[in-house]
Amino acid sequence: MESVPCPLCGGERRGRLLVAGDRLRPSDPARYTVVRCARCGLAYTDPRPTPDEIGRSYPPSYGGLDRDDRLARAEAAYRRRQQGEVVCWLAALRPRRGRLLDVGCGSGDLLAALSADAWEVTGVEPATEAAALARRRHGLHVLTGRFEDAPVSGSFDVVTLAGVLEHLHDPLAALRRARSLLRPDGLVAVLFLPRLDSSEARRFGPRWLALDLPRHLTHFDDAGFARLADAAGLRIRHREPYSRRHSAAQLVGSVAPGLQKHRFYLSEAHETPTHGWAGRLAPPAHRAAFLALTTAARPWCRWEAAQGRGAVCSYFLEAT
Repeated sequence: MESVPCPLCGGERRGRLLVAGDRLRPSDPARYTVVRCARCGLAYTDPRPTPDEIGRSYPPSYGGLDRDDRLARAEAAYRRRQQGEVVCWLAALRPRRGRLLDVGCGSGDLLAALSADAWEVTGVEPATEAAALARRRHGLHVLTGRFEDAPVSGSFDVVTLAGVLEHLHDPLAALRRARSLLRPDGLVAVLFLPRLDSSEARRFGPRWLALDLPRHLTHFDDAGFARLADAAGLRIRHREPYSRRHSAAQLVGSVAPGLQKHRFYLSEAHETPTHGWAGRLAPPAHRAAFLALTTAARPWCRWEAAQGRGAVCSYFLEAT
């Protein structure tokens, strides 16, 4: 573990916001602290795992299970459908398509959906198994390694970071590198960023699903993200304050921690038991419960997003 200054301004003074455990390992007594910088207001995890340690915080099944049964195929089809919102957002903002780089592409679901929409895609993924799965399952061009030192060549019309920025040890350096890879009029898309200033974050506090300690290293509110983007030489061109894929699922996972996809994966891979009433359900049943509850929660999440209080936001940035 390491204690670090503020990832945005380098300030040393901070105040404690909250202490919480690892949502994927509820029986683990370890606790992690989120602090707020006294100078610029950015919230971050401190102390935090070092770059060499952080991999141990991700269970082998974190990115999903590599199965080929009926349940796995149905889940993959559902994920592909949900990726359609990103395809639509980018089609509206960049109708010409072009070259796209996905940072932290995982097993390649988003890249595959964008490739099918005529984007020329490249991915970067630090997890060796996930990168291999993306190449094997989708035939994608995926580089294995961390974004900061991956041998990315050329320039891009769009660089996406989907559920990634909050995991990075140096989010400012990541945005600066993304900016350096843009073609003129290109976009950096920071997708599905959890909002610490949301009603949901205040309502659930340490139980908020999107804290995801210790894997989430920086915790953004809207103003804090805007300051980070400005420091990287970027400005916000467009926001999407609601995600069909993430908003309701995040709320359901906060209300019922056993009903979250990563806990499903852990339970089915026998890496850790699922506690509570969800642990007594067979895999198809707990997925059915999850689907029913997320469907029911969507109208509420849409309403909160329309009021500016949504728990997740996607930002589309251009160079200043």
